[in-house]
Amino acid sequence: MVDFENLHEFPGLSPAAFQHPLDVQATTGISQVPLLALLLKKISGSVWERQMWLSQISSTVRLGPNQGRSVYNKFVKAAAILDIPELPDIYVSNRYVVNAYAFGIEKYQITLFSGLIDALSEEELLAVIGHELGHIKCNHMLYKTMAFVLRLLGMNVLYSLLPAGTGLLASLSLQLSLLQWERMAEFSCDRAALLVVQDSEVVASGLTKLAGGSEKLLPEINLDSILQQAKEYEDAGDNLLENLFKVNMMLFQTHPFPIVRVKEIMEWAKSEQYQQILNGKYTRGTSTAKPKKMSEPTSLICPSCEQLNSTKSSFCWACGAELSKARLVCSQCQIKVFANWQKCPGCGAQLS
Repeated sequence: MVDFENLHEFPGLSPAAFQHPLDVQATTGISQVPLLALLLKKISGSVWERQMWLSQISSTVRLGPNQGRSVYNKFVKAAAILDIPELPDIYVSNRYVVNAYAFGIEKYQITLFSGLIDALSEEELLAVIGHELGHIKCNHMLYKTMAFVLRLLGMNVLYSLLPAGTGLLASLSLQLSLLQWERMAEFSCDRAALLVVQDSEVVASGLTKLAGGSEKLLPEINLDSILQQAKEYEDAGDNLLENLFKVNMMLFQTHPFPIVRVKEIMEWAKSEQYQQILNGKYTRGTSTAKPKKMSEPTSLICPSCEQLNSTKSSFCWACGAELSKARLVCSQCQIKVFANWQKCPGCGAQLS
């Protein structure tokens, strides 16, 4: 049983303290996909958010201190634990599915479905809320919203947004890259869920309910058996055919399989990294990604996360922020420079 009152909070927590390395790797990879910057320009902005906002306020219930207080209080608690000072909106939909999602580019929102609230225990619900807040904490929202919009509109609209002649291959590459990134991002958010509830079995039981959602069977779920299933899945890959089956099964999935996620989070719960965070020894700040070494003499410094970016980039590779107002700096010492300068006044590096 989770003691809600005595959960540790992590002031100043940086996502770099817990972000899964496969998430960091996939974020770096997706920023280099051709046509991504063009597509971001097409779908970013207020249009999609306005549409989603109208849909939410007309057909779902927005929670607050005087609306759905028991769930809203969990939401506030989870945000405090992860050190998210600016709360997004949170809604409850009457769709009876065991699911939840986060959406937004400029203004974030989280939606919980009624089937999820009914199926989960109070502790498991707190973990799911922590998971969705993890997307915000890890700066996933730009790419996550882009993937959501593309699924909503379909591939035909994607073709129309891309330049003539790019064809199926370019759009398929972009779609598969987004799906790979989405799957890896989920591992980081499962870690955020664990940081919120601080009990790995609660996170694992919630994930198990995503895999086998029969209400009659839920009280009889055995975690050891689930971990044995995960081991059998990982061990199944001794021949080429089984590996091809695995690749084919995963290709168009937005999430890793729940059974695999259970094993992953149970292992991280035993790690030194997790224990250090619980003991207050963790990376502080806002940066979510490792510094990127720049080969160019000058770089753009992201106004949002302060990562260095190529002068040819329109969006930050680390957090997705627009770089139109980013300042030009020397890649070596990161002092502000101007495009016509030949040499950096700070470190003497050649700038052209």
